[in-house]
Amino acid sequence: MIQERRKFERIQLPLGARAYVTTPDGKKLGSLTVLGRGGFQVDTKQKFNPGEAYNFVIVDESEGIKRGVWALPRMVTPEAVGLEFESLEADAAVEVGVIIGKYYSAAQEAQDK
Repeated sequence: MIQERRKFERIQLPLGARAYVTTPDGKKLGSLTVLGRGGFQVDTKQKFNPGEAYNFVIVDESEGIKRGVWALPRMVTPEAVGLEFESLEADAAVEVGVIIGKYYSAAQEAQDK
């Protein structure tokens, strides 16, 4: 049996979500597909070195959020990279929470139908 090692719950973002990740200079890396208090996953073919900290910008157009974060690659595949927040400032944590809350609520409503 595989033991779950994740510390935080994660939310899967729907395909139509207007949330994505960019570099600090605005180059779009890909769609934000998973988000949690501990990190996020972005669909991208960009290569990253595990253990090296990178600066990203998480964007959610529908909420007007554009927040810079530092994160470490923890899972790298040819289609996506899973990243752990290196540290999350209070303002960034609030905005991440807003995005999680929005998609968590939508997922719960769909599940209740």
